[in-house]
Amino acid sequence: MRALILSAGLGERLRPFTTRRAKPAIEFLNMPMLAFPYFWLNTLGLSDVVFNTHHLEDTVRRAAMHVALPETRMHFSHEHEVLGSGGGIWNARFDLMKDPTFAVANADGVILSPDPNLFLKMFDFHERGNALATLLVCPLEGVGKDRSGAWVNKDGTIAGFGKTSPAAGTECLHYASYMLLSEKIWPLLPEGNSNIIYDVLEPQIKKGARIQAFRADDLRWFETGNVEDYLAATKACLELIRDKTPLGECALDILERHAQPFGLHSHLDRMQLIADSAEIHKSVQINGFAVVGENTRVGMGSSLKDCVVLNEAAVNGLNVHNTVVI
Repeated sequence: MRALILSAGLGERLRPFTTRRAKPAIEFLNMPMLAFPYFWLNTLGLSDVVFNTHHLEDTVRRAAMHVALPETRMHFSHEHEVLGSGGGIWNARFDLMKDPTFAVANADGVILSPDPNLFLKMFDFHERGNALATLLVCPLEGVGKDRSGAWVNKDGTIAGFGKTSPAAGTECLHYASYMLLSEKIWPLLPEGNSNIIYDVLEPQIKKGARIQAFRADDLRWFETGNVEDYLAATKACLELIRDKTPLGECALDILERHAQPFGLHSHLDRMQLIADSAEIHKSVQINGFAVVGENTRVGMGSSLKDCVVLNEAAVNGLNVHNTVVI
């Protein structure tokens, strides 16, 4: 199977961190965020994966080179101007057209599931439904009120998108950043910039096309769009691991997959994840949760509490609390 990992965009809500690295290349649990969609999509047995790029292209390329397995053929689809989710698929069409079904995921789609076969089941559901598209969805507080979602009929088809129900008897669920698309999508994609949800799928729903929702109630999707949410997601994942929950076991599986390339070492009994190559002075006090990245230096007189120190950052004599250091 071929897959596209959508990484174009400026990551404006995570500035100033995205002035140094594109958001998909920023570490989450000491791995580039794009490690998560690659991990999940590769459970489908990827032959090819396309990473689209725009902002700080080289940082996405380097992260992808670390993450992808040798047997996966990698392609890069660069956007000189941001083309949107639909335009990103259109721009990568020549690397995706060879399969009757292909997968698309957001490069910052950090999810955990207790089911290692989640995507195999989703693929089977998509094929049996003969759908134009199948979207991974899950419950999320505030969806359909504070944020847009997918409005799902009782038969599992999607009636529309947004904050307002387009039809009676529908339930609003969160689109969890992953979808399967049929090759029938190609003539429906406009050239250039477009949004795959609102410019392509929603008009096709109105024309009677079958767009499905694959519901996973035990799925956990993590918001990482700003510093506050990023830190909350980090803490939540470390707690899941510490408490040895099924979702924590999933996080450990992903960490183990990437432990060697990224030199990870964990002290999860103390809510800490520290890269082997991090240099931390023996006087440093660490409280609460902390993630310390590769080739970082935390000097004498420093303290860390409820924070993340990203790869290659330096902390010298500072009290770092409830923030991210780059």
